[in-house]
Parts: sequence; C-alpha cells; structure tokens
Amino acid sequence: MRQYENEVQKVKHEVLSLMAKAAMKNTLIEEIIKLPKLINPGPEGRVRCCVHHERAVTCERIDLIMGGNKNKQEIVEVLPSACDQCLVNRYVVTETCRGCLAHRCVGACPVDAISIRAGKAEIDHKKCIECGKCKDACPYSAIADVMRPCRKGCPTNAIHMDENKTAVIDYDLCISCGACVYNCPFGAIQDKSEILEVIKLLDSSSNVYAILAPAFATQFQYVPLEQVITGIKKLGFRDVVEVALGADLIVKHEVEEFMEKETDSMTSSCCPGFVNLIKLNYPELLTSVSNTVSPMVATARLIQSIDPQSEIVFIGPCIAKKHEKLSYPEIAHVLTFEELDALIDAKGIDLETLEGSPLNNASYHGRKFAASGGVSSAVVSYYKDLTDKPLDVINCDGIKECDKALKQLKFKKLKDVFIEGMACKGGCIKGPVTMHHGPKDVKAVDNYAKKAYENEINTSIEVFNKITLDLRR
Repeated sequence: MRQYENEVQKVKHEVLSLMAKAAMKNTLIEEIIKLPKLINPGPEGRVRCCVHHERAVTCERIDLIMGGNKNKQEIVEVLPSACDQCLVNRYVVTETCRGCLAHRCVGACPVDAISIRAGKAEIDHKKCIECGKCKDACPYSAIADVMRPCRKGCPTNAIHMDENKTAVIDYDLCISCGACVYNCPFGAIQDKSEILEVIKLLDSSSNVYAILAPAFATQFQYVPLEQVITGIKKLGFRDVVEVALGADLIVKHEVEEFMEKETDSMTSSCCPGFVNLIKLNYPELLTSVSNTVSPMVATARLIQSIDPQSEIVFIGPCIAKKHEKLSYPEIAHVLTFEELDALIDAKGIDLETLEGSPLNNASYHGRKFAASGGVSSAVVSYYKDLTDKPLDVINCDGIKECDKALKQLKFKKLKDVFIEGMACKGGCIKGPVTMHHGPKDVKAVDNYAKKAYENEINTSIEVFNKITLDLRR
C-alpha cells in the first residue's frame, strides 16, 4: 500500500490528484474554486495559524500546478503564503548559554553585535552580519545556526530573503537542481507542473509514449515494477520505454567521443543540474563537457526515428529535467514520480490488482545509471571492449564533489580522466521529487538492473544499429 514519506508529500499529492481527477472529467474550471475548502475543510488549520492561511497556501499550489507564472521560464517558484514559519534570524543564543566570564562570543564578533545582559549573551540582529564567528567561539556551543533549510541546501547560494523575510530565488544563480524544493519542510518551494498538459495530450492523441527514468525502480516498492508499467499504459500511453535504453545508446556515443576528443579529460552530460553548474561557475570548461545528449533525449530521438508522429513524455525524479526539456523539442512534457502517482490515483488505477507488463528494453549497465557511479561503471565497461588502455574515472556524488573536481579540472590538476557528475547525492534515486528516499534504494536499483535480459550494452542496442541517430547536444 502506498505510504508517504512526510506530510509535505501527502499534501502535494492531494492537490495534484484532485486537480488531475477534475481535469480528466473536464470539470476543472468548475471545481478549482472549491478545492481550497475541500482540501482544508477546517475549522482548524493543519499546521498554520488558521484554516484561511491554509487555503491561501493551497491556492498558490494550485497556481503552480496550472503552470505558474507564464512569463517566466524558471521551473521553481516560492509560495509566499507558505514561506512564513522559519526563524527570521540565523544565529540564536540558546538556553545552554552559561553567561561565562570569558565572553569569547563578544570578543569574536567583528561588528560588536553581541552584548551580555542579565548574565546571558544577546545578539543585536540589526548589526549581525551572520559570519558565525560567535558560534565558533562559544565553549558551550550555546549559539545555534538556524539557517533556513532551503538556503542551507542550495549549492549555489541562489536563495536570499526579501524585506518580508520571504525566500527569494536568484534565477541567475539557480541551476534547477531542486534541492530547495526537497529541503523546505513546509513545502513552500515547488516546481511548476505539466500534469494538466499531459492529461490534455493523452486525451487528444493515441500516440503518446512514456519514457521512464531508471530511478523508478525505487518508487513503487509495494508492487512489482512490471505492474507499474501496466498502470502507466492504462493512463493512455501507447507504450512505456525505459530511459535506460537511451543510457545504453549514450554510453557508446560518449566513449567514442572521449576517444576522439582533443581535450584530455571529459565530463558526463546526462545530469542537467551538473551541466547547469558548469555553465554557471565554470563556463571555460564547457569544451570539456561531453557533446552527447542525455539518456532522456536519446530515448526520445530513438522513438521518433521509428515513429515520427510520436509524442514523448519523460517521467522521472528530476526537476532539472523540466529545465533541460526547454532546449529539446523532442520532449513534449516532463512529469515527476509524484505527478505520475497523482495521475494513477486520479484515474482510479489500483496497481496491486494489475497483471505485469514486460521490462525488456535495456542492459544491466543502462539501468544502473539511476545510482551514483552507474555512468562511469558503464563507460568503463564499454571502454574495455574497445581498447586495452586503462581509463581513469572520478565519480562526483553530489554538488560538493562536482565542484571540487571541476576546480581541479580548471587548474589542470586532472588529466586523461572521465568525470561523472551527479547533482543529487546518491544519484537520480535521491532526486528532489522522488517519492521514496531510503537505505534500500541502491539495492532496489541493483535488483532492477539484474532483471535485464542483456548484460552488455552492445547486445542491448544492436537491434538499433541500422538506425541513423544523431546523439549530439
């Protein structure tokens, strides 16, 4: 039976599924005005001060599901009504302050923002510059750093606070990784949804294909994966194709590119958050980024080479894929696993009662792309088939490791190496809009990979060797 990791996920699912159900019945316009009260009946609010505040937040969630600000291409937006529960000031003196004689916190502050009153340290937040020196100096660890989770989780310092102490995203610094969406414990930052557009597309066309990211192996753990495939088809998709097949295709292209590339090192290009980081902070390294498209785009191009009239919907764990889609017309829409789950509920599909559909599209290595290290493992495996020369690889698990490797590459400290960059620590299975983050995720992906009929990439893609496919970005 479906279980939610937290209340944020549950609330988002409730709004998504109710809107999807109304859209499927063509009654969304009539019902949308009733949804805030239906979801928050009152008389008390679930979390906030009153039910009226809760309804205001729901209205903002509805707006993002409707597509958000149409004048902006940015994928993530802040819900102002929901962003009001975090502490305003970053550093706070706690009850463990002993009012000691040394007063090291006072001496450490460079702007004289700390004084001792009634035997306790006190911070003047009008003077405080949030340097943290007082916290480091306190022998009792009595000063707490309560930086907002969204700001703390953002790897590019793209979040700041406005005059109303509401979070603001600096889109010039945003890489669409979705870390803020996952880290906000109030669900006050949310990605724009395309769920309503997908419903319209399925209603108007019988030639819509779902391409499914390999991270789905960790999501619907209460039923066999084969039954999830059947459930997706029952939504109206003509077929479901594994993006792991596109991963097989890009490994071949990427290895051949690496062997021909004039620069001595190359990075992967399958993670859009990682590529966006390079564009933002290391533009001089763009020539070192693989010119191969991501598995999502490769899978879409493969399908359209066979069926030119096909419409492609990607389903995965990644908010940055919604940003990547803007550059590739092959992808009609991008759904998250959360949105897929809402569609299944809205359609009244009981996955547990379904017969399974076969999973036979990709190799063991393609399916392992879902976890950190999977890309480099596949590259090494295919590289060995072409040459006896050893290949050095670096697996960058999360933005911090990516940043470290990119700095080394920038200053010529890395040579003849393939760099795998994953924005999410743990890989795609830990994406910001996955429904399940748990210790068994890696094992789930491994079991899924072992179900592949083909162990090697060459045998997985040989049936497509006669198809001319452009896999360049």
